[in-house]
Amino acid sequence: MNISISSGLISLAALIAASGPALAAQPQATAASQASQSQPKPQSKPKPQSKPKPQSKPVLPVRAQDALTRCLIESTSPDDKRVLVKWVFSVIAQHPDISTMTRIDAAQRTMIDRDAANVLEQLLADQCAAPLRVAMKQSGSDAIDKSFQALGTSAATDMLQNPQVVSSGAGLMKHLDMQRILLALIAP
Repeated sequence: MNISISSGLISLAALIAASGPALAAQPQATAASQASQSQPKPQSKPKPQSKPKPQSKPVLPVRAQDALTRCLIESTSPDDKRVLVKWVFSVIAQHPDISTMTRIDAAQRTMIDRDAANVLEQLLADQCAAPLRVAMKQSGSDAIDKSFQALGTSAATDMLQNPQVVSSGAGLMKHLDMQRILLALIAP
């Protein structure tokens, strides 16, 4: 399970690094809602001179992974999300292409790791222990990976909506040749 959590956290790091405000703001359809939308509705013939009864959608049980995801997101405070975002940043900052752009000394790294471990331990061992157990039984470590990806999206949304981050990201626009991009869109 330790390896699964690590791979889940790495997935979280990759997701935060790759996501943008539009991605993070998109509603996430759960597998249960997708399944209910794709199931064919039974057709009943109305009796003569009677109004057809409205079809009721079948009630599907919440998947264990969805319950774990919901628990993780709802149990994570804004401060917890900041701790996780700092951890993700510190992990990404180790990449050779980025490591020269930032300095995180050993003491800072240890503190960041310790703080993130405390958040994760609280989430997994206390607040979300029951849904974690059920999800592990149903889906194994895949449930943890996907739930942490959703948690990462949630944390990234908060980070990417910060006015300073939005302003900094807008700096890219002054370097884009929008005419060239528009011409590419309308080219035959």
